[in-house]
Amino acid sequence: MEKTNRYNMEGIVLEIPLRWDEYSQKLVEDYSDFIKHPVRTPAGHPIFLTIEDACPYAEMADDDPASIDCGSCIHFHQPHGSLLGVCHNEKMRFKTQKPTKLGTGTVK
Repeated sequence: MEKTNRYNMEGIVLEIPLRWDEYSQKLVEDYSDFIKHPVRTPAGHPIFLTIEDACPYAEMADDDPASIDCGSCIHFHQPHGSLLGVCHNEKMRFKTQKPTKLGTGTVK
């Protein structure tokens, strides 16, 4: 059975597989499937990795020119212990959520 970390992101359950990392000598989350198949919450908010490049609508929490990723934006809400978060910028939200082939709302 594959080990995973499970997150409930505002109504969608994400199961992120874990893989062994030789360099750190520990299990780390593998986001490759998540990156290939991005998901949104049922309300249409996109879910991103904190390290993704900020969008053109980003409003940074500080004036630091090094703040260039989603994790530095005031619209990005990230649960403790996760590199994933939900973007609450209305300009990035789908107003009508289209059904996905995932059906259950679980991404594996």
